[in-house]
Amino acid sequence: MSPNRVAWVLAIAISGAASPRAYAESTAGSPAAYGPPTDDPAPFSEGPTPPLASDWAERVARLELGYRGTFVASSGYDPFSTDGYFPAVSLVASRTVFAAGPWAFAPGIAWDYGRSAATARGDSTSLKMQRVTVPLEGRLHFGRWGYLFARIAPGAAMERAEVDDPSAPSALTKSLWLFTGDASAGYALPVLPLPERPGRAIRVWLQGDFGYSWTPDNALTLTSNSSQTTDAVALGSLGMRGAFLRFAVALSY
Repeated sequence: MSPNRVAWVLAIAISGAASPRAYAESTAGSPAAYGPPTDDPAPFSEGPTPPLASDWAERVARLELGYRGTFVASSGYDPFSTDGYFPAVSLVASRTVFAAGPWAFAPGIAWDYGRSAATARGDSTSLKMQRVTVPLEGRLHFGRWGYLFARIAPGAAMERAEVDDPSAPSALTKSLWLFTGDASAGYALPVLPLPERPGRAIRVWLQGDFGYSWTPDNALTLTSNSSQTTDAVALGSLGMRGAFLRFAVALSY
């Protein structure tokens, strides 16, 4: 091969190798190298942010089943208890009727029932109490992490005191309906933090609150229901009021 032909072949090879490199260098940093120009500051956005949960903005119905314990300070409770503590079961149904931002208001109806027994003057005694109240509950929601609530609950309570006196033809009793009321505050937490999403859903909650319960004094003068004449038994004055704790499991939809 002649020297002229060799030089010509080398020149073609060198120019072919240099062209891609030159093109890459000329286009480096150019917007055209990555696609058409755009004004979008986040061209790789994953899409619009989904809306947050809005259960409190819905007409949410709620059912609670729990345990309630009241620390009764009244000396009139001593004949019916050895520790001044009154246990009860608590059932509450409520419904959200108003919501604004994270705030909500939910009225409802509640029923509590409890019983305590002891011995007084050698006789068996018992005290039963059921309460029907109207809870008025304000809530402050924290998204999927539940809500803080404050509750007042006016209503009525029925107290039934009983003494089993062997010398009487029948048990000595007294039953009376009285005004009652609660004030408490607490927190409700989902069993599992659920994804934030709009709309209503079935949810299970654990919650607890503490507060103060008030009932007026009741003069305990117990008599027999028998037609035979029996002396009445006076056990003093009972006021079923004091601080209380309540723990509940709730289901909402």
